[in-house]
Formats: sequence, structure tokens, C-alpha cells
Amino acid sequence: MTRTSGRGVTGLRGGNIVGSWGPGIFDNDAARDHLFEVTRELAEQIDQALADAVSLKLVGKGIDAELAEMLETVLPNVEIMCVLHESLGGGFLPEPESAADWQLQFEHLESDGSADRREVVRSTFERLRRLAQQCWEE
Repeated sequence: MTRTSGRGVTGLRGGNIVGSWGPGIFDNDAARDHLFEVTRELAEQIDQALADAVSLKLVGKGIDAELAEMLETVLPNVEIMCVLHESLGGGFLPEPESAADWQLQFEHLESDGSADRREVVRSTFERLRRLAQQCWEE
């Protein structure tokens, strides 16, 4: 069911009325919900990758190559979350404390200790924490 109102097109989705407030791709409830779901999935993947890597390291069976493989999606997922939030003004972001925990875990697990790599890791997580802080303060 869809009807037109003074604010734009509205319809029913899951029993809730959804609306469109502008012509943009993300100017409607359904698109915003989708953005949130996509970015929440990225966060869940980060949680899972870090948990798996910690477990592997704790049992002492993790060699550097296996740990690196488990961690290879963490930074790209963090970057994607930041880019989507900055460019689209929405989506899921973790609480700032969770972002800090992710960084500590990641730094403890990652084996590449070059100064350049440490700076990339630091700045990536710092950006996430800054965005999360702004988001959770609102």
C-alpha cells in the first residue's frame, strides 16, 4: 500500500509507515534502514574476526599467516563504515568504547609492526572513534 502525502511518498513496511522526505537515494526510511543493516553487518564481521583471532591465539595454534587471514577484513570494514557514515550521514557505528576495544585487540594481534602500518591502524581507528563519539553524543 502506498499513498502520497504533503511530505512525499509514504507506505507500509512491516506494519510501520515509512516515508520519503526528499529526492535523494537515502531520503527515505527504507534506505536508511538498509544502510544501518549493512553497516551493522560490517561491525558484526569485525567482532567475529577479532573473537576468532583471539581464540586462535589463546589456544596457541595460531601462526602469523592464520591470524593475518582472520584479521584481513577488519581495517577494510572499519574504513567502509567510516566512509559510509561520512558520505551518507548515517549507518551503524559502535560505541566509542567498543571502537577502542577493537583497536586494542587488533594492535595486540597484528604482526606487522612497521611504523607506517602502526600509523595506518592508529589513524583508521581514531577516525572511527571520533565519528562514533559524535554519533553517540547526539
